[in-house]
Amino acid sequence: MFISTEDEYIVVGDIHGCIDELQLLLIQNGFKIDQNDIIDASSSDKSIILLGDFIDKADDIKLAQTINFIYRNFHNLNRDTQRFYLILGNHEAMVYRHIQKDPTLDNPKDLEKKIKYYNTALLLERDNDLKKKFLELYNSSYIWLKYNYNKEFSVTLTHAPCQEKYLTKDDNKSIANMIKSKSRSKNRGVSLDNLLPYLAQEAEDNRHYHIFGHLSQENIREYKNKICIDTSAIYGNRLSCAIISKDKLYFDSVKFQQKQSPSKQIYNTLFDF
Repeated sequence: MFISTEDEYIVVGDIHGCIDELQLLLIQNGFKIDQNDIIDASSSDKSIILLGDFIDKADDIKLAQTINFIYRNFHNLNRDTQRFYLILGNHEAMVYRHIQKDPTLDNPKDLEKKIKYYNTALLLERDNDLKKKFLELYNSSYIWLKYNYNKEFSVTLTHAPCQEKYLTKDDNKSIANMIKSKSRSKNRGVSLDNLLPYLAQEAEDNRHYHIFGHLSQENIREYKNKICIDTSAIYGNRLSCAIISKDKLYFDSVKFQQKQSPSKQIYNTLFDF
């Protein structure tokens, strides 16, 4: 979907249950949040875009807090005009399949993966109210958003990196590629630049940016017009965002707040050349 170029946006990378970091990042960018976790809509003119994967990997308490915060403020900020957007991540997509009892996932290997990688599904299977909220957020999510300011400046937003031929397309193959790139877990030992060579090959020295998350990096990784803003908050690092304002692009981040145990990660660096 094309979004208005009259608005300013804060685009937040993979949250994975880091609710404390999300709230701090929003406050750092002018939003006020009351004691009931409601964002004061008048405190900032920015609209919020979450780039996908707001669930999984965190503990149950933080995951529940994250879903509840997003749900409340999705309704709060979208009351009169849309100011809160969600992009679908591969973790939301897989958790949806699990809680909807996708028969293709009914085997011991997938159950093992659910416990290890998609722990939100176990939480939602126990909490029907939280499940309903998640399903509403899932069904309100976009696959891609595009900010097309002028002939010199635009920003395309997807959860995962993908080839240019898939961007902003709505067929099933394109949707799948914008949600999830080639599996790192199935290609261990292969560098991201060799696993996803099209990113560097298709990168151009222009201001038509493609911003994505999904790849859990130590810092924002940028090569020409390709930018990854997943900076591994749940791994104890930082939660980052891109700020789009007219024809300008800025970045900001906050440190992991140590209010839950971080997950473990061995980094596979993107644009490592």
